[in-house]
Amino acid sequence: MAASGSYTPGSKRRAADPAHLPAGSRESEMRQRVLSATAELIDRFSYDDVTIDAVARASGVSKSTLYRHWPARRVLVLEAFTYKTNLLTHIEETGDVTHDLHAYLIALTRCLNEGKTASTVANLLAEAIRSKEFSGLYRQTLLRDRRHGFLAILERGQEQGQVRRDADLGTVVDALYGAVHHRLVATGEAISGPFLRRLSGLAVLGCATPDYLERRRLDR
Repeated sequence: MAASGSYTPGSKRRAADPAHLPAGSRESEMRQRVLSATAELIDRFSYDDVTIDAVARASGVSKSTLYRHWPARRVLVLEAFTYKTNLLTHIEETGDVTHDLHAYLIALTRCLNEGKTASTVANLLAEAIRSKEFSGLYRQTLLRDRRHGFLAILERGQEQGQVRRDADLGTVVDALYGAVHHRLVATGEAISGPFLRRLSGLAVLGCATPDYLERRRLDR
């Protein structure tokens, strides 16, 4: 995994680039260079300061090229933030749904708490509220990928007999991601380790199979 502050392509998770360009192509390399540079700017500066001029200087890519691929600054910032978050929320599977959910929440929280990232999250959400078109893009990239991360863990839990087949996984995901987002954007309360442990525990308690809950009780 890339070190904090350095977003080197190569994660097992899909990058945010919607074009899925072949690795090694000139356009793919340019896009990854731009996304990496923008992601680092997101960590260092507030949303308003992550400008096209700043990205051009940091990436070495001309403004005309940037506008040709990203028609608006908010589109570039959204894609770069999704790219960064995808890289930094990759976790190793352990075969235990509680452990994996907790690990994913920790990885996501570290990403959201990085530098000035909270400013970007709040402003992207505000942009999505103001613009119906951007709202659709926001849902199709950042929200879709975060939901996929949670759903993949819960669906593995179903396959392993740890999560009930009749569980409403969409609601579980909404509760998990919504709780983190609420603290980050609305209340400003700390997204602490104990909070994340309680959150993952409550989520599993609401959807786990009786056998899995009994095994966890005996293991304590």
